[in-house]
Amino acid sequence: MCANWQEKVKPDTQRPKYLLKKQFLYSLVFLLSVNVSAQEGAGYFRWPVDGAISLSANYGELRSNHFHAGLDIRVGGVPGMPVYAAADGYVSRIAVRPDGYGRAVYITHPNGTTSVYAHLHTFAPALKAYIEAIQYARQRYTVDEQIAANVLPVKKGQLIGAAGNSGSSAGAHLHFEIRHTDTETPRNVFSYGYYPLLTDTYAPVIRRVAFFSFRRQGDIPSSANFYERRNPARRVQQTVHVPDTFYIGIDAYDSQNGTPAKLAVNRALVTLDGATVFSCRFEDISFDAMRYINSAIAYEERQRNNKVFLKTYIAPGNRLQIYRDVQNSGLISLPDTLPHTMEIKVIDDAGNHTATAFTVQKKPGSPASLPVPETGTIPVAHWDTPAAIVKEGLSVSIPAGALYQPAELFIDTIAGKPDGAYSPLWRIHTPETPLHYAMTLKIAADMPDTLFPKALIAGITGNHIYSCGGQWKNNAVETSTRSFGDFFVTVDTIAPVITPAFAPNAYLGKQAQLRIKITDNLSGIGSYSGYIDDEWALFEYDAKNRRLLYTFDARRIKRGRKHRLLLSVTDNKGNTATLQTAFTW
Repeated sequence: MCANWQEKVKPDTQRPKYLLKKQFLYSLVFLLSVNVSAQEGAGYFRWPVDGAISLSANYGELRSNHFHAGLDIRVGGVPGMPVYAAADGYVSRIAVRPDGYGRAVYITHPNGTTSVYAHLHTFAPALKAYIEAIQYARQRYTVDEQIAANVLPVKKGQLIGAAGNSGSSAGAHLHFEIRHTDTETPRNVFSYGYYPLLTDTYAPVIRRVAFFSFRRQGDIPSSANFYERRNPARRVQQTVHVPDTFYIGIDAYDSQNGTPAKLAVNRALVTLDGATVFSCRFEDISFDAMRYINSAIAYEERQRNNKVFLKTYIAPGNRLQIYRDVQNSGLISLPDTLPHTMEIKVIDDAGNHTATAFTVQKKPGSPASLPVPETGTIPVAHWDTPAAIVKEGLSVSIPAGALYQPAELFIDTIAGKPDGAYSPLWRIHTPETPLHYAMTLKIAADMPDTLFPKALIAGITGNHIYSCGGQWKNNAVETSTRSFGDFFVTVDTIAPVITPAFAPNAYLGKQAQLRIKITDNLSGIGSYSGYIDDEWALFEYDAKNRRLLYTFDARRIKRGRKHRLLLSVTDNKGNTATLQTAFTW
């Protein structure tokens, strides 16, 4: 999805002086509330929650468009488990947003690290008061506040909040990271020895191994999965007939005591006749490099078959620093037609490992790669230079570094113009090819000038139509997108829908929150603003559940009275819906 949202913000966003004074008092209260008792246990860091530690995800897990940057700590599946500062330091950042990390606290420590606590259900009282003062001053829910070192100091073991399910979380847990403060690079806490290894007596599991053929025609590479074995460690070694050049795909996971989760392995290693041809270790992956995961995996397999293979082949545009002892960019070519032994090994954080072996033999008539079109018939885009393709009614601009390897780009109109389309349906290459940076897309359209402000570019996958945004410029709509696919111009003239979870004039005195569902048909929620009795009210936007929540606050509205609510919601094409109602609380 390309649509963004934001709350409606008044022009004057400066913080009033009385709120600055309040924040100073909150900081003072927070400092006085610090628990200065000595911490028990050895080590610089303590665990951020009490009790036995059980993980639902660990560092390096292969996620959509990124590697997992920390630990997901299980909290029993419900919000509310207390979260504590892992070490002495100061709160250097508090962020609140409807997606991503949701409510998050960042604590900077004297040893050059920063700990991160994300998806929180709530903040500790002093932190909550501090950030709410900023939210009310700016009249917006979303904030990302950098905080000076002397404002909110904390001690190891001090309560900072409660674990929850805010942001893009799929269930209540604590996402916990330790980053290098200077570079913001998240670290694997076990590799750095920040914490003792959790009990882990289980070896990793190699779920699948795939063999991919590889060849080039000119500069254009081509590959295909020609052999795949499931649960290879459980079977007898088998001979695989391979082409002149090939690479390996590995689908593996780790298990730990005390959790049913399938976790990430820490290292992978491939040897040929005992000599290492590929190895990698998931350590120190910067946020700038996270999206290179789309080159580290067999991306087309994930798109086609929902299988995630870590591949040995390193494309020329892949800038990840996880690789060690890689020969020939991870491509393998046998020197003769004799049998050779290939071993694939995966290793977890605790050093447990699993290996499987294959006999590989080059043989005439072995599988060939997918056919490659004749060079020169289709525009070629290189990974290290920008590319521009112009056709009648279409312009595509791809920046340098957006592709991971050269590609011939298939671009043309296709049949089946969708309802509401004001342009042909354009097929821009294939979604099985990843893009690291966004391409700029311009599609010409024929529509009444009254619809120009409502025009956008939509993508279509099967029967699903989604917005990629865009603005009308010179008889075309222009936008940017990070995926290839099928696109056309349409309009969004329909306002969002506001559905309160209460009847007009309802008595809500026994409720803790006021709940309202908001939805939009295409362009997505752009902004919203809510007022109770003509005063701005702090509504939390829970994007994954498409819901606005107002937590009743007796300091701001009086109990036992009837209150007026005015809520406006605007989508990304300027269509606005308004709700005016009343309730008693």
